[in-house]
Amino acid sequence: MPKVKALQCALALEISSVTCPGVVLKDKEDIYLSICVFGQYKKTQCVPATFPLVFNARMVFEKVFPEAVDPGDVVTQLECKFFNFLIPDSKTF
Repeated sequence: MPKVKALQCALALEISSVTCPGVVLKDKEDIYLSICVFGQYKKTQCVPATFPLVFNARMVFEKVFPEAVDPGDVVTQLECKFFNFLIPDSKTF
């Protein structure tokens, strides 16, 4: 039986802090970032709702591309993908 090769892509994301000059958060409840990469959802710890938002978070997202033969195939597939970074209930800004 021939071996099937696949390529794996890993993204290590480090978020130290988020700032937004001129923006005041109306709601003073703790908030977190919700992040979607490769269809995987992860969220940071809750932090106080005052800028700068200090998360000091590290997340690793991995995806296997079984149909990819070379790294160029992976690049082609990732070029049309979107990655989402959300602060839930952003209407409170």
